[in-house]
Amino acid sequence: MNKGWKVVNSGIFIAALIGIFVLIVLISGKAPWRWDWTQTGVNRLSDQTKETLKGLKETVRVYAFTDGSDTGRQVEQLLRAYQKETDKLDVRLVDPVKEPSLAEKYQVQEYNTVVFVKGEKEEVVSPWDLVVPGATQASYGFRGEEQFTQAIRNLTASRKPVIYLLQGHGEVSGSEAAALRSYLTGEGNQVKELNLIRETRVPKDADVLVIAGPTSDLTDQETKMINQYLDGGGKVLVALSPEKGMTKWKNLSSLLKELGIRAAGDLVVDPERAYFGDPLTPVPQYAGHDITSELMERDMVTVLPRATSLMPVKGSEENLEKLLETSREAFGETSWAAKDAKVERGEEDRAGPLTLAYAVTAKEGEGKEEDASAPRAVVIGSSAMFAGNAFSLQGNRDFILNAVGWLQGDEAKVTIRPVERPLRQTYVPAGEALTIFLGTVVLLPVIFLVTGGVIWWRRRRA
Repeated sequence: MNKGWKVVNSGIFIAALIGIFVLIVLISGKAPWRWDWTQTGVNRLSDQTKETLKGLKETVRVYAFTDGSDTGRQVEQLLRAYQKETDKLDVRLVDPVKEPSLAEKYQVQEYNTVVFVKGEKEEVVSPWDLVVPGATQASYGFRGEEQFTQAIRNLTASRKPVIYLLQGHGEVSGSEAAALRSYLTGEGNQVKELNLIRETRVPKDADVLVIAGPTSDLTDQETKMINQYLDGGGKVLVALSPEKGMTKWKNLSSLLKELGIRAAGDLVVDPERAYFGDPLTPVPQYAGHDITSELMERDMVTVLPRATSLMPVKGSEENLEKLLETSREAFGETSWAAKDAKVERGEEDRAGPLTLAYAVTAKEGEGKEEDASAPRAVVIGSSAMFAGNAFSLQGNRDFILNAVGWLQGDEAKVTIRPVERPLRQTYVPAGEALTIFLGTVVLLPVIFLVTGGVIWWRRRRA
């Protein structure tokens, strides 16, 4: 009788354990609680997304044509996270096979296409926009949050701001500017190239003019047009890396002087705050400003390859705000372009700390044209950070896009943007797959059965 009760109790105990385990699994899969301990917040919605969702005043309908793939599950999980932030998002998961008429209405031909609809306007996010190749083989990044948030912003925006990238002087362009153009467009802007040689003025629809990395001077007429643009309340972003003879560029120097800044033309060396120990790639400290505040909170650094230092023109300090500054151990190498140049501190070199970026704010009414808004500018002592892979180094992207957003006066664009989420796929060769199968499905259960059988046999004989 006692043995019988022991068997019953053991059975009840085992069944209870299994039941508790199943319950935990079910709850964990459906529970709304999520914790993200990553520094960059890869597993939580970005501040930009939350602000966009909270700003919704009308309902946006979302049709997600998902399948059971990893991408499809990421899409569904992300949309559920969006719904927790607002009640203005009506999400519907659609099987295009069961509802072909809806798929046809929005011309959906691929699984994991997501359609956002507000009134008569619609934005379509294709599956190709959701996934980008990762840095390593067989790795992918999921850009769903970036794409979804921008789709919602496009639906609610009254117009798309226009950003012009100045060309004609060796500025960052082509494939080097691909990431810059992509993210500026992703922020809801129209991005156009501008060669002032073919113009009579900076176009009237220019919200921001970007001058990133000229390797030669502007012409007299170009400088006059840009100054007129600023007089009318224009917004300019200038980025410079050291170039041979740049201190003798009279027109660019004149333009910077109008902004209250002088470029030293030196090569900044910072042995204390350097990117992976490279003193020619400073990692400057932030100064408090709207552009930098959230980057400071998240401890996301900016990296400035091939930087030159900036100085205020006497009497202009009132309109300037520092954004980036080197350590005290830094110095500006003034003879870097000489044939026998050595990168080492000399008497003629500029002593740190050195300023690498300024925000320029004119007082209201200082635009020289009647009824003009106050001009604004951001001047950065590195154009290399705009090009290629450097654009995506930690805080560089957000710093540059925040600068553009600040120039536009759009607080929602001065923030931390969505981070690409890893979407990992692993290829397992057939031989290794068979080994894993035999080890986990066959060998382990056999070991447990044999071990249990031995223990049972010994206890029975005892």
